[in-house]
Amino acid sequence: MSSSKNPNKKDKGKAVQKAEDYQLSVPTKNQFSPLDKFRPLPYKTAVTHPAPSNPNDAYIVRHIEHLLLTSCKSLPPTNIISSILQKTFGVFHYARDDPQRTQQFYELILVDTKSTSITHTPDKFNPGQILYSKCIIQNVINAQQWKNPFEEHQFSVPLTPQTFNYNDYKNTWY
Repeated sequence: MSSSKNPNKKDKGKAVQKAEDYQLSVPTKNQFSPLDKFRPLPYKTAVTHPAPSNPNDAYIVRHIEHLLLTSCKSLPPTNIISSILQKTFGVFHYARDDPQRTQQFYELILVDTKSTSITHTPDKFNPGQILYSKCIIQNVINAQQWKNPFEEHQFSVPLTPQTFNYNDYKNTWY
């Protein structure tokens, strides 16, 4: 039975709205210029007269450590990377305020104060080189627990310098 024959029955499809009912014309303006209005920049001009750069522009920040990774097509052998690091930074990969305060000095502070447990895993092919280290933080001592920040503590093993204070302990975490 169709709805035209029975006027009491409503057509259920009449209440359904179609996508055409929602077509609205919203005026928009393109904010960007077409690229065909710009002439291509010759290579010689780009190299000899570079555009002035803004030092605050985060897009232009260069990370020197990425140059090695982006300039190699395949992964270089590890001995080449370590020799480049050795020539660039020397034997120390951190800033030192005193030549006697080495990485071993700061590691020993953390171990002697029972703040961490450190395990070094040597390289199988080069036993003199550490492949990776595991450090488990067990405790961080604050100034109140240390009591006197100028008090010198003795190391448990012979090392030069033989003592450390709370300032050295704080520097260990940086």
